[in-house]
Amino acid sequence: MTNEPVKIKVKEDRDLEKESGAAEILEWQMEEPNFSPKSDEWYWALSIFGLAIVVFSIILKNYLFIIIVALAALIIYSSKNKKLELLDFRLDGEGLCIGSKIYLYDNFESFWIFSDHAELAFHYKRHFTPLLTIPFRNSDELQIRKILLRYLPENEEEQSLVDLLRKRFF
Repeated sequence: MTNEPVKIKVKEDRDLEKESGAAEILEWQMEEPNFSPKSDEWYWALSIFGLAIVVFSIILKNYLFIIIVALAALIIYSSKNKKLELLDFRLDGEGLCIGSKIYLYDNFESFWIFSDHAELAFHYKRHFTPLLTIPFRNSDELQIRKILLRYLPENEEEQSLVDLLRKRFF
């Protein structure tokens, strides 16, 4: 007999939950967030501002900037007519599913629930990646917290300035 170490595969709690079906699953549908519906006056003001930039660019003979402004105007106009989609969300033992895309818990460092906005935020392990924020129904907050605490720690996060501006103006 040799003195070689014997390798034994040990099942973790996560593996036992998956096999026994004990992991809770929470599913919900939400419409894509429309942070601030814009009035026709908003689009008129933006159009006048864009036209002023185009005139200024013509005076400076900066034709590349005119193309950039025109592309931005096209994107903003197309988003005006965009129909909001109904998104499917699911939290289970593997991770977060949004539609057909799965975000594994191993990719995240922690989570936080913004109760006042009814948003769930996941902090990625990669440092330069922004928070992944998803909407949820207020009635699901306790169940979401219960499921996520099995896999991730809860660390308080603050919404970034970019998120706040996006919700306010776009």
